[in-house]
Parts: sequence; C-alpha cells; structure tokens
Amino acid sequence: MPSIQAKEIVNKIFSGSKDLSSEVDDAMKAITADALEAKKKEIAGDWMQPETQEEPNETDHGTD
Repeated sequence: MPSIQAKEIVNKIFSGSKDLSSEVDDAMKAITADALEAKKKEIAGDWMQPETQEEPNETDHGTD
C-alpha cells in the first residue's frame, strides 16, 4: 500500500497545477529525510547492542 506522502505527490502531479516541481521536490525531500532518519536509528540500535562473545572451546589447549 502506498504511503500517505506518495499519495500526496501523485495527487499534486495530477491536480492540474502548472508548476509542481518545487512541491514535488519538497515532498520527495521529506520522504527521503524520514527514511534516512529511520535507517540511522536502526543502525544506531544495532551498534549499541552488546556483542555476543564466542564461547571458548574447552577442547582446544593451543597444541595444534
């Protein structure tokens, strides 16, 4: 299902207005900014989680 922002852009394009470039540009920038912010939060969340430590292999005594 298309987002609300995508629907607004399509409505502006087919509304019959003469100059839509600035309105569509503003809407695309807003969608991009929202997507970038969401991705930054996702990356930050992954980065802040503690790493899982590998269990030491008790059979390995370094004599290989």
